[in-house]
Amino acid sequence: MSRIQPLSIGITFFTLIGLAAAGVSVASTLPTACEPAGVEGKASSLVSAEDGEPQTPPLLTFPTPLVTSGTEISTVRSGEGVTAGEGSAVDFHVAAYFGSGGQLLTASNYVPDQPVRRVIESESDDYFSNALRCVTTGDRLIITDQVAAVFGAIPEDELVQNDSTVVLVIDVLQAYPPKAEGAREALVDNAPMIVQHPSGRHGVSVPMGSAPDELVVYTVKKGVGPALTEGDKVVTHFTGVVWETKQTFSSSFEQNTPVTLTLLDGSAGGGNGGVIGGVFTGLVGQTVGSQVAIVVPPELGYPEGNQPAGVADGSTLIYVFDILGVQ
Repeated sequence: MSRIQPLSIGITFFTLIGLAAAGVSVASTLPTACEPAGVEGKASSLVSAEDGEPQTPPLLTFPTPLVTSGTEISTVRSGEGVTAGEGSAVDFHVAAYFGSGGQLLTASNYVPDQPVRRVIESESDDYFSNALRCVTTGDRLIITDQVAAVFGAIPEDELVQNDSTVVLVIDVLQAYPPKAEGAREALVDNAPMIVQHPSGRHGVSVPMGSAPDELVVYTVKKGVGPALTEGDKVVTHFTGVVWETKQTFSSSFEQNTPVTLTLLDGSAGGGNGGVIGGVFTGLVGQTVGSQVAIVVPPELGYPEGNQPAGVADGSTLIYVFDILGVQ
């Protein structure tokens, strides 16, 4: 049995989405029975993992050649955070090794704030959207499976075939609920009406009449998590609607993946990667688990000439945010 050292290799198969660090989120309400994608088997139980150098994959030890005929999942380190159910988003780092000789096949870059993010969907064709079902924040998983199951069918050669065994080590950094789960607040007169599909998508009904002249913030649901502060990296699903046209111009639901916003006032300049002034003011102090509607007047929105498609000069904007967590 030999130690398998990670090799230097480019990221080929894993798409990096969003940002991550030690974070917080609010536990979601899950079905009483969460069915994981696989259980421990003979192959996965033979793999051990130790932490490597910073920003490198873990060091794996397993006998070679290692052979599996299907999905086997061992949890070699158990976390204590949020459990990922259907629709939850999961941030993680992952490395894949050949079962035949232990060589590193590919890996995410293991930079703390650049994880891979996937949404748990039982009907998805994406391997990780299924494999990460029922994981918990802080888990380390060992998965053994066949190459074609993980990456899809590939051109075969002498080194790798579609039925070759691949060994995955996955570190679950954070899991986020699919939508805000705070307590619903009382309705407010002349406020946008917000409804929500079971999938989390927002429906926004714009009130009749003229838009307000000042920034207005409505807490639709009140979460019990930590309050947002300047500089936080906020994980959120959002919908943006133009008051005057009643049309949606932007939505994270189009990508089916929550986004990470840096809570800095982008109107202050300096290229800080922040958000428009109205959104910054409206989100600071809101709590994780809340759903917030923010009506942004033109002077606190996008600078003239820098509006996204669908937003004309002088438009009043309605943003709805589900605050899922903080990285």
